[in-house]
Amino acid sequence: MDPPRTTSFGFLTRPAQGQRRFVARTNTSSPLALWSTSTTTAESSSDEKGALGLTTLHEPTPPSEPVADIVFIHGLGGGSRKTWSFSSDPQHYWPQAWLPDDGDFSDVRIHTFGYKADWAERKQSVLDIHGFSQILLGALRNHPAIRQSRTRVIFVGHSMGGCIAKKTYILARQDPTASDIASRIHSMFFLGTPHRGSDLAALLENMLALTWGKKPFVGDLTPNSSVLAAINDSFRHYAPDLRLWSFYETLPVRGGMMNRIVVDQHSATLGYHNEEIAPMHADHRQVCKFETRSDPNYNMLRNALLTAIDTIRSSLVLGTVHTMEGQPHDRGGFSDPRPKLSPAEALTLLRAFLGSRDLLEGDLFTLQILKQPGSCEWFTNRPEFQDWKSGKGAGILWLMGRPATGKSVICCHVIEQLTPLDSFCSYFICKHSKTGDSTISECFRSLAFQMAVQDDMVRDALVQLANDELSWDKNDDSSVWRRLFVGCIFKLPSVARHFWVLDGVDECAGYSALFTKRFLAAMPDGLRLFATSRGLEEIERGLSGLGVGREVKKASIYTLSDSDTLHDMKLFVASKLEELGRPESLQDREDMCEKMLAKSRGSFLWVRLVLQQFEDAWTEEAMEAVLEEIPPDLFDLYSHMAQSILSNGRKATLARSIISWIALSTRPLTMDELRCAVKLEMGQTLQNLARAIPDICAQLVYIDKNARVHFIHETVREFLLQQRHDFALAVDKKEGHTTIASILLKYICSGVLKSQHTGQSSIGRTGGFARPAVAPAALDLSLLAYAVEFFSEHIFGATSADDCLMGMLCGFFRTTTVLEWIDKVAANNHLTAIPRTSMNLREYLGRRTKYAPPADPSIQMVDKWITDLIRVAAKFRAQLLTCPSSIHCLIPPLCPTDSPISRTFGQNSRPSSRLSTLRVQGLASSSWDDCLIRIDFRKGQTTTVSHGDRFFAIGLSNGGISLYTPASMQCVNRMLHPERVKILEFGPEDVFLASCGAKRLVVWEPKAGAMIYSFPIQSPPLCLTFLGVDELLCAFQSSELTKLTLGSGEHQTISWREVDCNVHQADDCGIPAQPPSRATFLVTADHVLMAVGYRGHPVMIWNALELRLLGVCDVKTGNNGITDMVFNVNPEIPVLTVSYQDGTLAVFDYTTMGLQVRRPHACAYTLACSADGQSLLAGTNQGAVEVFEFEVTHTGVVAALTPLYCTNHVLDSTIRGVAFSGDGLRFVDVRSQQARVWAPAALVRRGMSELESSVGKSEPDAHTWSSLGVPKPTGMLTTVLEDPEITSPLVSTADGSVIIAGRSNGDVVLFAKSDARPKGVLYQHRRGTKVVCVAISSSGKVVASADDSARVLLVQLDQPLTESSASQQLRKGNVILDSRFDGAISGILLNKAADKILITGRYTDQLWEIGTARAFSPGGQVVAVTTGLAATSLSGAQTPHRPALPGPLSPAVEAIDWPSSRSIFQHPGNLEWFVIFADDRARIFSWLDFTDLTESTDGIALERPVQETDSPLETRNPNNHLFGTPNSRSTSTCVTGPGYAVELFRPSPTSSPRVYLWTNSSLVPSSSHSSQTTTTQKARRSISPANEPNLTAISPNVLSIVGFSSQSTLLFLDVNLWLCSVDLQTAAATTTTPTPRAPPRPPLTSSSSAPPPASISSSSGSLGSGSGNRNRPNNYPNWTPPRPSASASRRSSAWSATGGAGAPSSAKGYNGGQVVVAQEVLQTYEQVHARRHFFALSEWRNSAGEMRCAVVGGGGGNTGVGNSVPSPSLVFANGQHHGGVVVINGGLEFSENVVVASIGGTSTSSGGGRGVSLSSGGGQGDIWAVVGGSMHRRG
Repeated sequence: MDPPRTTSFGFLTRPAQGQRRFVARTNTSSPLALWSTSTTTAESSSDEKGALGLTTLHEPTPPSEPVADIVFIHGLGGGSRKTWSFSSDPQHYWPQAWLPDDGDFSDVRIHTFGYKADWAERKQSVLDIHGFSQILLGALRNHPAIRQSRTRVIFVGHSMGGCIAKKTYILARQDPTASDIASRIHSMFFLGTPHRGSDLAALLENMLALTWGKKPFVGDLTPNSSVLAAINDSFRHYAPDLRLWSFYETLPVRGGMMNRIVVDQHSATLGYHNEEIAPMHADHRQVCKFETRSDPNYNMLRNALLTAIDTIRSSLVLGTVHTMEGQPHDRGGFSDPRPKLSPAEALTLLRAFLGSRDLLEGDLFTLQILKQPGSCEWFTNRPEFQDWKSGKGAGILWLMGRPATGKSVICCHVIEQLTPLDSFCSYFICKHSKTGDSTISECFRSLAFQMAVQDDMVRDALVQLANDELSWDKNDDSSVWRRLFVGCIFKLPSVARHFWVLDGVDECAGYSALFTKRFLAAMPDGLRLFATSRGLEEIERGLSGLGVGREVKKASIYTLSDSDTLHDMKLFVASKLEELGRPESLQDREDMCEKMLAKSRGSFLWVRLVLQQFEDAWTEEAMEAVLEEIPPDLFDLYSHMAQSILSNGRKATLARSIISWIALSTRPLTMDELRCAVKLEMGQTLQNLARAIPDICAQLVYIDKNARVHFIHETVREFLLQQRHDFALAVDKKEGHTTIASILLKYICSGVLKSQHTGQSSIGRTGGFARPAVAPAALDLSLLAYAVEFFSEHIFGATSADDCLMGMLCGFFRTTTVLEWIDKVAANNHLTAIPRTSMNLREYLGRRTKYAPPADPSIQMVDKWITDLIRVAAKFRAQLLTCPSSIHCLIPPLCPTDSPISRTFGQNSRPSSRLSTLRVQGLASSSWDDCLIRIDFRKGQTTTVSHGDRFFAIGLSNGGISLYTPASMQCVNRMLHPERVKILEFGPEDVFLASCGAKRLVVWEPKAGAMIYSFPIQSPPLCLTFLGVDELLCAFQSSELTKLTLGSGEHQTISWREVDCNVHQADDCGIPAQPPSRATFLVTADHVLMAVGYRGHPVMIWNALELRLLGVCDVKTGNNGITDMVFNVNPEIPVLTVSYQDGTLAVFDYTTMGLQVRRPHACAYTLACSADGQSLLAGTNQGAVEVFEFEVTHTGVVAALTPLYCTNHVLDSTIRGVAFSGDGLRFVDVRSQQARVWAPAALVRRGMSELESSVGKSEPDAHTWSSLGVPKPTGMLTTVLEDPEITSPLVSTADGSVIIAGRSNGDVVLFAKSDARPKGVLYQHRRGTKVVCVAISSSGKVVASADDSARVLLVQLDQPLTESSASQQLRKGNVILDSRFDGAISGILLNKAADKILITGRYTDQLWEIGTARAFSPGGQVVAVTTGLAATSLSGAQTPHRPALPGPLSPAVEAIDWPSSRSIFQHPGNLEWFVIFADDRARIFSWLDFTDLTESTDGIALERPVQETDSPLETRNPNNHLFGTPNSRSTSTCVTGPGYAVELFRPSPTSSPRVYLWTNSSLVPSSSHSSQTTTTQKARRSISPANEPNLTAISPNVLSIVGFSSQSTLLFLDVNLWLCSVDLQTAAATTTTPTPRAPPRPPLTSSSSAPPPASISSSSGSLGSGSGNRNRPNNYPNWTPPRPSASASRRSSAWSATGGAGAPSSAKGYNGGQVVVAQEVLQTYEQVHARRHFFALSEWRNSAGEMRCAVVGGGGGNTGVGNSVPSPSLVFANGQHHGGVVVINGGLEFSENVVVASIGGTSTSSGGGRGVSLSSGGGQGDIWAVVGGSMHRRG
């Protein structure tokens, strides 16, 4: 049986610091000895100095595996042993004698490196630092143990050894063959290393020159040495990837006449941000050798080494894991591609990531002022505290006491006591128990941030977590706890050094979750918590439950008594009376003190308030009167103080306003916020706030260090809220919230948001597409942040009977204020305020229906806006966070046309005087669709789905696993399980993904898509779960449990059949003989539960780790089989939900085994529970998905499953799997060959309310819906017939008015660009085939298409296609080619004259001459074809002809072995040629007869720049005289422009893309136009791409190339689906270039002077298949793209194919075979890489995940003020099931200057942007940083 699991973390002990004893040593009079670490002469034996080379001193004893390698490198004149030994005693050789015996280093492999650096040797030497470094690098690479492992390496270098360590690392980084070693080097320790040389080295070099000759390694150490300068210059570029420690000497070396420091501090330190510097009390020779283990210098170095080792250990979870069969699967290198951050930068990042406010020091400062010297020591001296502090007692010490009895001051004292320790103390002071600062989630995030500030290990771990760009709810305590602590911090060994201090837990909102959600129970044993609260029964009960089942109590409670604090109170009163100076005599003061203490009843607050009253009492009698008048009860005291306020009428009015705002505000207000609030309500401006506010409120409030206003105690708020209405200062919640809500709404609508927008800096990310506005003058913006975030909280608390408030709310939605509000919320880098506002308004609207008629228009309007807010925040989340101002002009037109946001602010709503928005045609839906995306799988059935924190994964019957990101819903990885996938399960934080079939279990690292573990299984699996990161628990049909340890590969298996069950709750507790059919796990902090289901038997509940049967759950009505089971993960709802074959859904309490809910006819096939435990997801066997809410009573019993949402459907496929997202706002289902992602608005809810309980019904009657004025929730409307999807690239006619596309049903369809509506089917391929390629001639009369059966149709129309004639051209024309070829067709290309068509495929490459009986194969081989070319009517039927090659082929043709990935395109400068790129070769062919014009025998080598991350191309086939191996995994896509071609290239599917520009002059058949080219020249022809810095910079961000908007402006989609443009400097600077000419050939049969076709189509998915045939547009409009700033672009980018109006005088277009472009010379660019315009929607992807897009020239109507020339339009295929297109006009008129967020490891964003690492096709996070101003509308 497996042993019980443990979650404790051992406390890392440190050796005690002792005093070092220095011993006398023999001094030498020669200064040469100062460099030696030995007192012996150069003739010392090699045994004494140590061995040369790399020697292993310690290897961890099996089964322990080494976690790191430490390499010690001696210095000048030293030795591999002597340098590190205090004496010849072996016990003084500390790397070998001390470290291996130290438990903290037992799993570390230790080496020492020796080399010949004896300066005193009487021989000359040729070796230098470079040579020594080469020796060390070779030794590391060839050491068997190091080479065969993946451990991290630490260098420890003394003196010159540190320089050798740096040089070794530089050599490793610069040598591609040593990249493995380079990526593993983790840290360097420098002991007295002369980074900048030493004066003594110069002296030594001069002396050696006079005696035995110079030694290069000595000269390398002289000051201003060129060697050291070169090392330092190179090392600074690589150092940010390392952890560095530098120790410098502080004592001089004494010898004879010498008494000096050898290496001073300046030379011994580098000054890098990631360098830790420390002095050692030792001279140069003693910094590396120590007499005893208690030597302080040794302990300093030892602890620093341990810090590095602990850091490595904490990251081992991301290392290499081996399979059970001994096959290692490496996750890849250890190097992080993100730039290293300095500690300050890291904390800035974490502050934003965690949302920390940094206001706690003010709270602590206030308490420190109140604390008197000598007070509270009684508590920290008590044994309870001492045991807790030392770790001997319970890990949680809880202090309880009555209100105002000094608990907070004691807490302050505890913090002061813990801070000086060699530990870390983090604290949180709870105040204001409402939504805002004092919530459990805020507490957790604050603690995590403080831990990161103090502990480098925690900081690094959280930075890594932040860089993962996870989507998480910062306000959800469970999510924060799981993500920050359980999944990250608690795994670190340093957690045992941390203390937590929490003050006033009972004042924290939702504090009960600490116990009910088992947060405190899950704390590791090494972490210690001190907390204070009032003595509430709920807290006492929760604490008592923490010790159940533990030998040592988890928590201890100490309750304050009056006697405990009496001494402290006496000190406080005596001190304050002495400060007052009255009473005057000491005895009178003591008497007054005793009187006060007797009346105080132990309340510090009462004493403080009395002392405040004494300040105005100047006689002894007055003081006595005050003491007599003030009541001892706090509430009576507050009433007394309130009466003093009311006695002054002028003050009373202001005080009522101030007190109301303080009492009801969601978070504490600052003084400026409160001044603005009072001004808005009362019309009076407060002056001298720090004095006025406390004085007006009679000291009931105070102002803290951070200028926030608070009540003096939380009991003041309780007092004011509990008073009767006739009490003048009483605060009525409903009336108060109504007043504040009205004020805030009026304030927001007054123009402050516009003022905020227009007043902001032009640099940053908050600017955008917002329309300009002039704000009213003198608006106070102090309250804006609070109003934006919390105005809805006050609406939620307001009375719903107020008509005025409802009217103001409607006004908010009728104007652009709502857009400005969304802009402001998104600019704060989180959108939580939007769904929270929606929930608050929904609650308010539910109550409002009691006071307004059902058909009230205001209710209808607000309700629809609630839905819009939820939808906009969910659907456009990524875009809003990337560009907040996109809400103004980009998002409304992309919303459904019937939505309020579209009707109010969309393209058809704005008057002409306003700034118009994006103009969109062809959106598929007029209303919001709950289904965000449908993902189709063409091969294999979907079997299961799992949703993690960062990804969701879908398993298939063919073993495929597809991994998607929830934000963009892009497929980021595909993996292949060796069999049908039955189960998918993510581990904590999605570090691992487990997939399981019938015979094999595989563990993946999902981000890299790497298999890291594979395990054969003997029985079909039932379920599996992760136990932490490194353990898996699996249940099998053989009634066995197996626990796997991933790191070691160990496993334990036990059968539960062998267990003697002893359950008294069931009549029949025997384990059934039949195999179980279903099982599920529940992992909690205390135990792991397992539910096992059988046919015809009750469900059995087990303690899985103890294998103890806890009970059985029986539905009592028979059981003919179980379809699924799921535990509720929320410990507050301890239930198990079971679905049965007969359709019953049963809910059991797994603690009592009782049946709580039975719901018949649910017909659930698969179940899932949300992360918060509030919702249940059920997929039915009829294709529906239902969401239920657990309705829980106050006693914790589930009373009902309330239907919350159900998809509308006709009979559909059985749902095979469902999964909730982490935030519970989305879910995924899988059925048949499809997966669907849903985001119903019904899932966004605050809690059960009148409105929600009505909306949540599955099928409420019509009266219910109409009475509420709320539309019935709907899902997918599958009754609407869906058109077949578009499967081909999009092409357009020359004028761009008609778009042509092929569909999945074989149709070739026409669309009008003007309205995106289909004009009809031009012609059809056979049913059952899908069209994969489409092409059209520039004349518009010839259309070609190919389908997936390799059939090609070439159609000649009666007249050219135009929008007006399109409908008349349907099915009118002749089929002039109808043939089927061998293998799939990947592309078709028409020449300009439309008399040739090139057909390419996997096994087919033929050039057909239209109108004749000739076809050509590569090399000019003629294929005689006499049939298949006869013209037939489109309406006639014809069997496609399959061309055959007659007779044997020539050797040239037979030798061709085409690569599977090619790019074929029209030559950009010569219409008689076309070009083929294949792998790293290019060839140029003739359109005349497919003749290869390339003179080089091996083709033209494409010398693409290679980056470290690129995968080398495979070796080419020597038998292939044209191209290389067909097995290359590279992909290439080319788009031609005027005189150049742009290529999107991927070396491998997982590599980052590269974008290259190939100029017209480089794409020529030979290097010389003369015929006298040598054989050598022919064999060595190569070209390189043009130098385009912008293309190089943007390459990693490019998803697909779209086309060109001008001569020198390239359009592309980035990985986040934003349409961007980049200026091509090479194209802009090019002058008139003659068209390359081939050797004389027979003339073409038709003219070739006209340009190629007009459209450019892009497919973001398969870049090498079906999308490589790209043509340059010929009819671009005379349009100049917008320039955000004049200095950003100092050149003309307009060009014209006709040289018409609007083009510069120097631009003449593409004419007569010449490229004529702007003549002006490029000016200096400002730092702008690209422009970002607008975004595409992920739902426009097709079933293969491809985004098909084309740019078509001209049209689009009016483009804005001052734009006389229309911009190009962008056309997108509209998704998987709509079969239409979306046309976007005017999109390029919006632009924003951007740079890549990270270049070369350095952030380029002026706004603080940071780099983001992207997976293939990922698209997480913002990949750009905004510069040069906000987005704007052109004109």
